[in-house]
Amino acid sequence: MKISQCRVCKEEKLETVLEYGDVALADSFMNSEQDFKNEQKYPLRLCFCRNCSHLQIDEIIDPEILFRNYVYETGVSSSIIQFAKELYDEVLSFYRTIPSSGKPKVFEIASNDGTVLSVFKENDSEVFGVDPAENIVKIANNKGIDSIAEFFCFETAEKVVDLKGKFDVCLARNVIAHVKELHSVAKGIQTVLNENGFAVIEVPHLKTMFEELQYDQVFHEHIGFHSLDSIRRLFAFYDMEVVHVKELWIHGGSIRIFLQHKNGPRKTTQQVQDLLKAEEDLGLFDKTSWDGFAKRVLDHRVALKEELKRLKAENLNVAVYGASGKGQSLLQFCELDGSVIDYVVDKSSMKQGKFTPGTHLQVHSPSHIYEDLPDVILICAWNFADEIVKQEARFAELGGKFLHPLPMPHYLKA
Repeated sequence: MKISQCRVCKEEKLETVLEYGDVALADSFMNSEQDFKNEQKYPLRLCFCRNCSHLQIDEIIDPEILFRNYVYETGVSSSIIQFAKELYDEVLSFYRTIPSSGKPKVFEIASNDGTVLSVFKENDSEVFGVDPAENIVKIANNKGIDSIAEFFCFETAEKVVDLKGKFDVCLARNVIAHVKELHSVAKGIQTVLNENGFAVIEVPHLKTMFEELQYDQVFHEHIGFHSLDSIRRLFAFYDMEVVHVKELWIHGGSIRIFLQHKNGPRKTTQQVQDLLKAEEDLGLFDKTSWDGFAKRVLDHRVALKEELKRLKAENLNVAVYGASGKGQSLLQFCELDGSVIDYVVDKSSMKQGKFTPGTHLQVHSPSHIYEDLPDVILICAWNFADEIVKQEARFAELGGKFLHPLPMPHYLKA
């Protein structure tokens, strides 16, 4: 469904920045070659709001199609598990900036397989999660993480409060970018928090996306691309204020934003004003900056395709590491199919044995690298490039090379 109204400010002032064409959904992996002929594709455009400068797509897919049977597991990456432990320490520290007794009661939106909440539970916090993916929620509950399979919105928030009462902390990691009804979610977050409660929201940062040319962050599952400014504007509608922000390495560059009820007990830190100024100084709120971004993207596509064609002309084999959403966006936009790529590997057992959307490459376990040794691995899960290079050190010892796609194609030192 094509929309014309900005999802933050609600004004009808969207302008296209970059056309991706008609593409298959990034998580619509296929079970067999017979499925190729029935594959559905949808328009994908990156748009800029002339009123509030929020970046977003204007083709919204039914969330039931995208998320009810999800193929991403938080606990697959060891980096994510370590990240969850660091998040716990920071949340607990922030919780204790005002006099507090006991451990915080924690609610998580899009809690996935319960990996993050499990760290809080292990440290004696009461926890509760909500996630729309029934298959993933089953995994969480089997781990002992109390969760329900629901899309989070204002109505779900009221249901959660009826079931569990209000919470000290609401976590929303990498979910705001996926949400169709942003205002309902923001109002729901306000609803589940008690008087002194705070929300911790993490989103891939628009600043890093712009600087590092991360155009593969754009796919149908990612509806909006957020700055600190866009989050501040959205939650101001619901009498909530940003009081702290931190820049993170996770997912290629994210921000962790702390919000409380307006005039709440915690003071706003200097980091908030500093980052808002940095976003403005970079030109993130200027349409001409994004026109330049689009030109850089087109130049990148040419460069990456030429490098892969060069490798094939030398009879070298190329595998892709990472069947992530961003990987599928990159492969489809650059038209990287079996003519230049031999296969894909991914740690998720949910994707292994299937075929990638749009490009129809078979997905294997990472162990396949050593069964059918490629010459080059294109790292499409580039946000975990360091982890992948370390984990596959044997590949480099055997003479293989790692190719990182962004911001321009370059080879990594093992």
